[in-house]
Amino acid sequence: MLLATQSCLLVCFSRLSWGLVALMIPAILVFSLFEWRRLLRSSGRLSTAERHWYWQVKGGAKREFRFSGELTLWRWLIVINGRDLGGRRIRLVLCRDGADADDWRRLLVALRYSR
Repeated sequence: MLLATQSCLLVCFSRLSWGLVALMIPAILVFSLFEWRRLLRSSGRLSTAERHWYWQVKGGAKREFRFSGELTLWRWLIVINGRDLGGRRIRLVLCRDGADADDWRRLLVALRYSR
């Protein structure tokens, strides 16, 4: 929501004609709505059992995946690149504020020693 507000303010304070501004603001709002809905669909649950990793989208089935490519493990950000058993690509971007401190630390340790 903050990015949509900033974008609208940037367009309003730019030196564009008011007709163009009037066209761009609804476009920004529609694009922001689609992105918001896409982000809500992509939230889910990451789990592991017996050295197998699973990703489950809210209301969806568990999908087992294998790591492929680079795994980024920072104190405040985790990026997991993987492929499910069907070959479809999975990219998970997890931020530190998405879990409490103990869960975050356990996830970092599990990912470090899982490869």
